[in-house]
Amino acid sequence: MDGEFEGTLITSGKLVVGEKGKLTGTIKVGNAEIQGTVSGDLVVDDLLSIKKSARIEGNVKTKKLAIEPGAVFNATCEMETKTAPTAKATAK
Repeated sequence: MDGEFEGTLITSGKLVVGEKGKLTGTIKVGNAEIQGTVSGDLVVDDLLSIKKSARIEGNVKTKKLAIEPGAVFNATCEMETKTAPTAKATAK
């Protein structure tokens, strides 16, 4: 996406925002690569890749995060982690 978008965007696929792209609102996607500007709530199910030309502002929730040096990341970030189930031993 290299244009401007304002509103709610939901997809289970991958979102790619080009350097000229500007998104404002609520975004919920499977994966994302950001080169442009995103403002608002960004929820990524798996990998969020932020390139050096990107500017992110708002609230971010993701499982994996990669940020290149030079990117602007002014956001609160929550990263989900899944803990492995613990094994239970029974003594007799």
